[in-house]
Amino acid sequence: MPDSDPSHLALALGFAGAFMNVVWPLFPGRRGMLLAQVGVSVFFGAHYALTGAVTGAIMNTLAMVQALLAIPLGERPGFRIAYLATLPVIAACLWASWSGPPSAFAAAGFALVSLGRYQLSTIRFRVLLLAAIPPWIAHNVAVGSIPGLVAAACALVAGTLALGYALRQRGPRI
Repeated sequence: MPDSDPSHLALALGFAGAFMNVVWPLFPGRRGMLLAQVGVSVFFGAHYALTGAVTGAIMNTLAMVQALLAIPLGERPGFRIAYLATLPVIAACLWASWSGPPSAFAAAGFALVSLGRYQLSTIRFRVLLLAAIPPWIAHNVAVGSIPGLVAAACALVAGTLALGYALRQRGPRI
C-alpha cells in the first residue's frame, strides 16, 4: 500500500516544483520560460498548501494565472489590461492571507516576478526574476520549505548562467 502521508506528498510536489524552477531559465524564449513557470506555480502552490504556507500557496496559484496571461502580451496588446487586472487581486489575496513576515516575503518576491513577466525583453525578464529569488529564499526559510530553498538556489545558478548566455548572444550594445 502506498504511503499517503501528506508531508511526503508535500515534499514530492515541492521537489517537482524545484525541478521546474531549474528548467524554466534554460528556455531561450519568453513563451517557453512562462510555460515552464506555470508548472513551477502548480507544484509549489500545492506544496505550500499542504505545508500550511497559505500566502505562498495563493501567490503561486495567482502566479500560474498571471504567467498564462503574460504569454500573449507581445502579440496581443489587449492582454496588458488583463495582466494588470491581476495586480489588485494579488493585493486583496495578500491582505486576506496575511501571516506576517512570510507573507511580506512572498509578496515582495511575487511583485518582482509580476514586473518581470510584464517585460517583453527576455533580458529584463531574466534580471527581474533573479531579483525575486532573495525574497522567496526568505519566505522559504520562514515557512521551513526545504524544496523551496533548493529551488531558489538552483534557479539562482541556472538563471545566472542563462542570463550570462543571453547577454553574450546579444553582443555588445552601444
